Amino acid sequence: MKSLNFISASLFALGLVACGSAQDAPAETETAAMPMGMSHDEMGMDIDEHDMSAMGDGIGHATGVIKSLGSKGDFVTLQHGPFEGIDMGAMTMGFDIMGDVDLSGFTEGDTVAFMVKQGRDGSFRVMSMCNTAIEGADCLDSMMDH
Repeated sequence: MKSLNFISASLFALGLVACGSAQDAPAETETAAMPMGMSHDEMGMDIDEHDMSAMGDGIGHATGVIKSLGSKGDFVTLQHGPFEGIDMGAMTMGFDIMGDVDLSGFTEGDTVAFMVKQGRDGSFRVMSMCNTAIEGADCLDSMMDH
């Protein structure tokens, strides 16, 4: 009987200790946002000096060459230069197509100007594209509002 009382008392005490520790522990999001409870100032970060307008609206434009077209007309791979409007350098990458963009008039090797928009998932999608060899180097200007 003494053993049972001792075990019960030990479990009760352990439960109290665990409950008290859970209340004092920082929330998971706090731990991820601020390591070890440090403030922005203690980490050497002055967020008031950061220009948040530089993040833009997620819309950018560039020129490039079509490397491949998706068989369903909903994907294009472009070798492009650096973008204006977003922070993306020159590279070759694939893009999904937004809305009314019609790829049927384009072929591999076409030189194009194009505009992309970043979606909520972080990926960029082509929202307009024109053939610079046919429509001129400034063909995208009429499609842009920035």
